Amino acid sequence: MYKPKKIIKHKEAKKLFQIITQELEKEGNLNDRTMIIVDNMVLLEQLKQEHMDDIKERGVVELFKNGSQEMFRENKSVDKILKIVEQQRKLQAELKLTPASDKRIAEVVTVDEFEAF
Repeated sequence: MYKPKKIIKHKEAKKLFQIITQELEKEGNLNDRTMIIVDNMVLLEQLKQEHMDDIKERGVVELFKNGSQEMFRENKSVDKILKIVEQQRKLQAELKLTPASDKRIAEVVTVDEFEAF
């Protein structure tokens, strides 16, 4: 039985761990190799949640003061979340847990059935 690493403390990250491991187990694809990717996805989820907490606290834009200058600038956590989501999507595709993965499998089955006629 696999468990999230001790560093994973955030509720949403632990929840993601459970969802992914259950899906991989259903597919018969839960093993030490896939767990490396799962661990990375869960760590990314924890980082994403921390950035979301930062946005909740400071907002999407923040007041920046540099001496007598004052301006609003984008909270850097916004960009980081977008990058994390993209990386998670890539890892999800690697595990074949995306809707597109299901479509590819269905297309292969359809082609094979058609060729049988």
